[in-house]
Amino acid sequence: MLTPKILNKQFADIEKEFVDFMIEHFGGWKIWADASQRVADRQEVREDDLPPAFRTECKIMKAIVEMMHLGTFDWNNPKLSEMFKEMAESPFYQVFGKTLADISLRIAELAGVKTFIEIGAGKANLTSIMLERMKQSPVSLPVVTTDVHEVVLENISRLGAEYPGARLETHLWNVSEPPPESLKKTVQKPALIYERYTLNYANLSAVKNMAQVADILVLGDWFNFTGELFPYDEVFQKIGAMPLFYKDIKPILDECFPNQYIFDKRATDTINLPTVSLLICWK
Repeated sequence: MLTPKILNKQFADIEKEFVDFMIEHFGGWKIWADASQRVADRQEVREDDLPPAFRTECKIMKAIVEMMHLGTFDWNNPKLSEMFKEMAESPFYQVFGKTLADISLRIAELAGVKTFIEIGAGKANLTSIMLERMKQSPVSLPVVTTDVHEVVLENISRLGAEYPGARLETHLWNVSEPPPESLKKTVQKPALIYERYTLNYANLSAVKNMAQVADILVLGDWFNFTGELFPYDEVFQKIGAMPLFYKDIKPILDECFPNQYIFDKRATDTINLPTVSLLICWK
């Protein structure tokens, strides 16, 4: 049985590594929050004047603001795609993905999880990290990957060739809607859903849909803990990345997954970071 006390003990090493990294990496977040107003106003902001953690985000925000100004925003813009690729390969994204995978694998041992489900697999970056970490773990479980876009089928097929021993299955699922029956029949319980930055592009009620197939959630979303928004939040809303407020998701979690553990609360407390990025929830 999972309890906050057990998680606190079992994850002490992972928590220290991850949160220490966050505190150092995002310590200058207020500098970026202030500078993002100038970016939103199309004023000059030198990336060299920003902490390294926020330079790629600044480039992406500049591109979005300029495309919106011209009325020609395009997700397929090659320069924008390259920037998002650069962000996905950044030190934080790598540490974040590894931490999500390691938390999920360790919970699987503790709770006897039978199936992993990854929501919003997309380009399969997180799936790849999970399969690599699983190779180094005593846990070997089937991974069911889902997304709303068919491109996920090709991406996961490629990973299957790279990890021939992996048990991979892919389903098309818009998490804003109830899970398809084919997915429900696939999942052997207890099941754990892990994801990164999916709810921002869906909605909070998706948690109720996830509760139909999962017993445990490892949520890698940036939940606003303070209620304060910044210019970068407003600009990224224009491309569908909605800010998520912890106060809004808490009642839904209480209903569907009444046990919750904020994994990186120490970062919020130490550097006044306005968000929490990792929530573990279970029934």
